[in-house]
Amino acid sequence: MVAVLTSMASTIVSPTISFFEEFPSENALGKIDQIDFDTRIYVAAKNLSEFQNYSEAYKSRNGHIREVIYWPILGREEGYWISPWSEREALERVFEEIKEREDGRRLEILLDLEPPLKRSRLFNFEGFNQNKGYIADFIRTAENNNLSVSTVEKSYIPDWILEPLGLSFASEEYGNKKIKMYYSSYRRKFLPNPIVNRLYERKVKQYAKEKIRLGLGLIAPGIHNEKHRVAPESLQREIEIASDKGIEELIIFRLDGLNDDYLKAIHGDFVSRASSQNL
Repeated sequence: MVAVLTSMASTIVSPTISFFEEFPSENALGKIDQIDFDTRIYVAAKNLSEFQNYSEAYKSRNGHIREVIYWPILGREEGYWISPWSEREALERVFEEIKEREDGRRLEILLDLEPPLKRSRLFNFEGFNQNKGYIADFIRTAENNNLSVSTVEKSYIPDWILEPLGLSFASEEYGNKKIKMYYSSYRRKFLPNPIVNRLYERKVKQYAKEKIRLGLGLIAPGIHNEKHRVAPESLQREIEIASDKGIEELIIFRLDGLNDDYLKAIHGDFVSRASSQNL
């Protein structure tokens, strides 16, 4: 189990610590052996069959893997992420396969709502409104298809901007569960740690009130092959702040970067020369 975090005189039970895995390679699979606490894995896959293979492999590898969540991705030329700019045929391929699955069992879906990987697609608004409506309808009617939908959304752009672009959906209207990406490794490249932490704490307080889950990182690169990583001591502090504010689940990007230092940070016992500084 993840260690119980202590804050001053009060004892706070830590949130669920989960992981994104965008590239479920053999190396990423091997990292599962290091996990010694109950967790969830959000795994990217091109179709249900591929996802089910990953799910079985992860769960059979380690009994601490309580759930594996399907994170559908499209082809690079199709948009890669889910958005109104994605190819309509690709959206239909993914959504219809999910809705028409044979077993009909409860399925949790992660929709990564981001602009297309190929940025030139942003200038093509043909079919934009139709695609936005199609995505919205899939989320709104999820319960009819025995689905639970989580949406990954950007944290540094207000929802009132994201919603007209089909990159955010109000939970009270659509029934989705929100995950906000707050990868401080981007911000720590340019801002002092105390400022980053104050901004983070302000966001976390808001997200806890709205029952929003939080994506943390990076501890490994994504599709853009990013070079920056969040330091273990900074990740530990972020987990402590989120725990103190009452965030229910933290999802770390991504599993492939898990190592001894990050495990210590998750457990709350990472110590380094930097620990005496204001992190």
